[in-house]
Amino acid sequence: MGNQYFNRGDDGEAEKSFLRAAQEKPTFALAFLNLGKLRMSRKNYEGAVEALGEAVRLQPTSAEANYFLGESYLQIKKGSKAVPYLNEAARLGMPEAHLRLAALYNAAGLKDRAAAEYEQFLAARPDYPERKKLEQYIKENKKK
Repeated sequence: MGNQYFNRGDDGEAEKSFLRAAQEKPTFALAFLNLGKLRMSRKNYEGAVEALGEAVRLQPTSAEANYFLGESYLQIKKGSKAVPYLNEAARLGMPEAHLRLAALYNAAGLKDRAAAEYEQFLAARPDYPERKKLEQYIKENKKK
């Protein structure tokens, strides 16, 4: 039901539905994942961290839950907490996590680490539309 409400733009009812599903079946990781994604869409990142943290606890091998938890931590300026979740998401097959890690490392001035993340991303997504731009960044910033 929560997804139906969300698709219709009724975020309030969607959240109620996800919360009820989580309450009725506290081991249902998808309810927490969807609740977290809804909260992210509403820019309630602290609430998203809470829900997505539970989703990851229940289903630690969910690339999606790890990715969105990492992203939520980034949004509340807790990059050091984001890194392990983004790394896990990447390890579990979500290459987009490498892009987020690269952006984080670049902002922190760790350009060689950002270059390494871009390399890993391009290895997984060789047809990326902005490949040339990333290759240039790698060339300029990779440790020799």
